[in-house]
Amino acid sequence: MSRSRGHIVFAKQLAVRSFMLLSMLAVTTACLRRELWVYTDEYRQVELYTDWSECPSRPGGMTAWFLSEEGDGRNRRITTSDVSHSWLNLPRGLFTGIIFDWSPAEFGSLVFTGMDRPETALVKAAPSVNQPVENDELYGGRAVPAGMVVPLNDTTGFYTLLAAPDPMCADTLKHVQIITGVEGDLIPWETREEYEASLLTQTFECQPHPITWNLRVQVYVKGLKYLHSMKGTIAGLADGNWLNELRHTASPCLHPLESWSTQHFSDSLGVVSTSIHTFGLPEQELTKTEGYAVLPHLRLNLEFLLRDEETILHFHFDVGEESVTIFEDQLLVRIEIPIEWAPRLPYVDAKGSAGFDAKVTPWQNGGNIDVTM
Repeated sequence: MSRSRGHIVFAKQLAVRSFMLLSMLAVTTACLRRELWVYTDEYRQVELYTDWSECPSRPGGMTAWFLSEEGDGRNRRITTSDVSHSWLNLPRGLFTGIIFDWSPAEFGSLVFTGMDRPETALVKAAPSVNQPVENDELYGGRAVPAGMVVPLNDTTGFYTLLAAPDPMCADTLKHVQIITGVEGDLIPWETREEYEASLLTQTFECQPHPITWNLRVQVYVKGLKYLHSMKGTIAGLADGNWLNELRHTASPCLHPLESWSTQHFSDSLGVVSTSIHTFGLPEQELTKTEGYAVLPHLRLNLEFLLRDEETILHFHFDVGEESVTIFEDQLLVRIEIPIEWAPRLPYVDAKGSAGFDAKVTPWQNGGNIDVTM
């Protein structure tokens, strides 16, 4: 047999042996199955009863947000339409549960931040869609008292205008100890029945209540019949709520005041009023000497457009305890500017009327009045 023919025979034998070895390896590997794992989502061992009687109405959905107090990121967020009795799946450990109506996406004027830890969980009023690019009287330096820190809008150069927050109800369950379940999200398939049988039902109850307030503003106005329209802003209200403690933030903000209504008492006197949802007054630390919280000052900024639709007047009121009334049981802050401080609107001809002398317009372009109360 020639040398080349011997090489061919050896190559065939080597190929046959390799094929047999691969076949045996495939058979051996087929006998080794990877361990199967399943998620524990469907095994719910925590039931939550929610009482909405303290809220204006029962919502159509709610969110239960459980944040680990151990700082390990094992947080759970559940949104459900079962607002009275719902089942939850939670791993073992210590948690803070934050329960509120609806879901974060359904609040158009709220922003949720810091929701990875209980101590940073915060809901804030969202920036208004329209950020003014002019009018220093309502949105600039004259709208905020000296020393009050309100965020600036880098784009416009004026203060950031926050939208009125949507009404919201919430409750917090602190130091919830989950004693059954697993540390993670998966369990072996083969132990699923044993795992389910080992779960103990834990029951928790909560009662959400409103965390947003109402602000009502009432201003006496002299010469109200000369008014065409008005708008305003209020500086100094809280910009949010700490969800862990359900308390107001200490940081003030600037809100728009729109949709004013009028009430005429006589030809020379009347009242303008409006109301918005807010987060109430900022959280204040107790003074060390007196032992009570001092009511912070608010600045009310008003702009009157008179009936000639040209004359504009601005008024600024630094209001404090004399003009602010707090109704804790109603979650209401009321500001009332009394008659003695009432803005006075001068006579102007209505737009389009001839008047006695169209050239006499001494009040055109308005003026500014600051009142400290």
